[in-house]
Amino acid sequence: MIKNDNTIVLDLKGRKKDLKWNKLVDDYVNYVKEYILNYKKSLKGNSISLSKYPYMRAKSEALGLKLDKAQEKELLTKEQIKKILKIKMKIVNSCCE
Repeated sequence: MIKNDNTIVLDLKGRKKDLKWNKLVDDYVNYVKEYILNYKKSLKGNSISLSKYPYMRAKSEALGLKLDKAQEKELLTKEQIKKILKIKMKIVNSCCE
């Protein structure tokens, strides 16, 4: 009976970690989307986007580095990694347009 209790506790801790990384991945996705939007608008001369662009870039890069380190330590699930790769491809594609 004690083993089952320990297993449940470990499982709940694992879920909390997954939720933490899911939130971080979602934050990264949202910041990158906003970054791309401001990047494109700033290229057209939009002064508001031009002022937001450096902050959005720095924040998205910081989140990206944090997620890269988590991936190196194998803390992310396959779904999370796929989501990160998909958003990184959006960055590359938007910069090439």
